[in-house]
Amino acid sequence: MKQVKTHESQLPSIAIIGMGFAGTWLEIYLLDAATSDMTIYEIESHEKRKGGGIAYAECDDMHQVNLAPERMDGYHDHQHDYLNWLNSADRSKWPETFKIQMGDKKFNAGSGSFPRSLYKNYCLDRLEQAKQRAKDRGLHIHYVPIMAEAVAIREGKKRVVIHLSAMRNSCGKELQVMNLDNGEDHKIITDIWVAATGHGPAILPSFMKNMTKSDRVTLDPWCPETAKRMTERDQNESILYIGTGMTTYDLIMLDQKRGHKGSKTMISRHGDMHFVYEKGQVFNPEQPAIPEAFDKATNKEELLHGKEGEYTGAIELFQNLTAPVEQGGKGMKAEDVLLIWQKSIPKILKRLPLTDVISLFRHKTIINTRCIGIAPEVGIAMEKAIQEGLELWKGDTFDMEEREDGIYVDIHRSDLGHEKRELLRFDRVYSGLGMGNDFNVIKNEVALWYDIIENNCFTQPHRFGGVVSEEGGKLPGARAGYVIGMPSSGMRIESGHMPTVSGSVITIRSDFESVSQRIRKQLMEMHAS
Repeated sequence: MKQVKTHESQLPSIAIIGMGFAGTWLEIYLLDAATSDMTIYEIESHEKRKGGGIAYAECDDMHQVNLAPERMDGYHDHQHDYLNWLNSADRSKWPETFKIQMGDKKFNAGSGSFPRSLYKNYCLDRLEQAKQRAKDRGLHIHYVPIMAEAVAIREGKKRVVIHLSAMRNSCGKELQVMNLDNGEDHKIITDIWVAATGHGPAILPSFMKNMTKSDRVTLDPWCPETAKRMTERDQNESILYIGTGMTTYDLIMLDQKRGHKGSKTMISRHGDMHFVYEKGQVFNPEQPAIPEAFDKATNKEELLHGKEGEYTGAIELFQNLTAPVEQGGKGMKAEDVLLIWQKSIPKILKRLPLTDVISLFRHKTIINTRCIGIAPEVGIAMEKAIQEGLELWKGDTFDMEEREDGIYVDIHRSDLGHEKRELLRFDRVYSGLGMGNDFNVIKNEVALWYDIIENNCFTQPHRFGGVVSEEGGKLPGARAGYVIGMPSSGMRIESGHMPTVSGSVITIRSDFESVSQRIRKQLMEMHAS
C-alpha cells in the first residue's frame, strides 16, 4: 500500500470505491474492454474484504453458500466458469477441514456444499488473469491500491476529487491506519468514479441499542468477531435469534456445524419462516399432480413430445391450470403452480438447458429464484434443527437487559392461543436482521452516501432517500459518477432504500459489461477532447 497524500495521475483514470465482489468484477470487465493505458485506483476500507466483500471475504470457513455454483459465474456469458474454477483451482490454499473433506472429488452442478470464502479466491484469481491479459495486449495499467474510506466526492468541470479518511472494520471500530491518517489533504484526483460500496451497516433495532458493548449479544452477524464468539462459547448455552430470514438460517447452520447442543429459539413479528425454505411451499389448496414426464424425461424431445406414451401433457396441464375460469381453466397463478411443482423443476434443469425450461414455462423469475439454489439443503438443515428442538415464536421484542446470569428479553408472544408478555432469560442473543439500507436510518453512519445524496445531489432522491440510475449505472446528477451493485439498472430502488444494496451474483453480473463499456466510452471522449 502506498502512502497517499494527494494523488493525481496523468493517465486517464478511474477510482473504484469498494473492492468487494462488485468492484473486483467491474475492474475485470474494464480491463478486458481497455484499449489504452490508464490508472485504476482500488479503494477498499477493509483489507480482508478485497475480492469478496462482506458476503464472501470475512466469513467463517464453516459458512457455506446458499446458491448452486453454476449460478455464481462472475462472467455473465461464460457458463460454469465458477464450477470449472472449483474443479481446477489450487486446493492447497483452501480451508484445511474442507480440503480434507473434498480430497480430489469433483464439484457438480447443483452442489452448494462449499465455504463462502472460496469465492473470494475465485474473484481474485480472475482479476489477476484479467490484469495479465491487459499486459499481454501491451497496455500499461497503473494500479494504485488504497486502504481507506472514501467520505466525500467533489466533481469539478474536468476532474473529480475523492476525499479519504481512516477506515473502520465491519464491527464499526476504528482500525490502525496503514497508509493514511485523518488529515484533510488525503485525496485522489481522477476522471471517473464508481461507487461499489455494497451493504450498509447492520440493522440496529431500538430494543438492542443498549447492548452495543455486550459480548453476549451479536448485533452484526457479519462481524468477524461473531465467529470467534460462537466458537469460544459454551455449546450448551441457550440462544435467541431475532428474525427468521436467511441470515438467521446461516447462523443456525453454522451452530449445527460447531456442535451447538443448547436450546435455540427464533422469533419474528409474523411468526413465519423465509418462504423460499418454508416446508411444503404450497400456497394453493389445489394440488395438481406433478407430470410424470418431469421425472422420466432425459432430454428436451422427451419432455416436450413424450416417449412411448410416457408424456402426460405437462404443457397442456400447465396451461389449463393457469387459464382463466371463464375460459374453462382453474385460474391459478403461474407462481402457485410452479411452487407446487418445484421439487421436480430442479430435475428438469439438470437435464435441459435453462433456455428450454424457460421456453416451456415462460416464467423465468420464479424458476430462477425459487427452484435452482440449494433450498433443499437449507431446508433439510432447518428441519433437522426443528427436530432437535429449535422453536419458532411469533411476537415482538421490546427490550433487553444484561445481567450476571444472561440476557433478559422483554417479549410479547401471540402464538400461544392467547397474548402473553414476559421477561425471558437467554445465554446469548443473535440478530439475524441482516444489513440495513434505509437512508433515513443510516445517512449519518455512511459518510460517502450522505455526501452523494445530500451534499451533491448526484442522484434523484425521492422522499425516502431512494435513487434512480440511468442505463449503464450512471448517476443522473453526476458528470462522471456511476454505481454498481444495484438490483437492476435504470430502475428506481425500492422506496426507502439506498442503492448500496448489493444484489446477488445473479442480479448484478449483467451490469458489469454495460457499466464498463459506458465508462470506457466516457474516458475516451474525455481525453480525446
